[in-house]
Amino acid sequence: MRFLAIATLATVAACGPAVTDDGVPSRAEEEGPDICMAADHAALVGQPLDAFDQSTLDQPVRIIPPGGIVTMEYNPKRLNVDLDSDNTIVRFWCG
Repeated sequence: MRFLAIATLATVAACGPAVTDDGVPSRAEEEGPDICMAADHAALVGQPLDAFDQSTLDQPVRIIPPGGIVTMEYNPKRLNVDLDSDNTIVRFWCG
């Protein structure tokens, strides 16, 4: 019985996100296909958030302020927008 419980836990743990040496989840998902079309917005990096009009997009968008807490579920169609402390766009990525 104990072996079954340990085997189950090991299997479930293997399904979780990869973790880097410092214990932070890796961003391997971001390096996959550009399903959310993040590259289409690359010209806006360095611009204020106001320059990004998300109302024209037919997909989920998540705006992430510095230090913002985000959920861990991966949605390849979701466009994430990382901001710095001045509300300047730092990066676009899928997830």
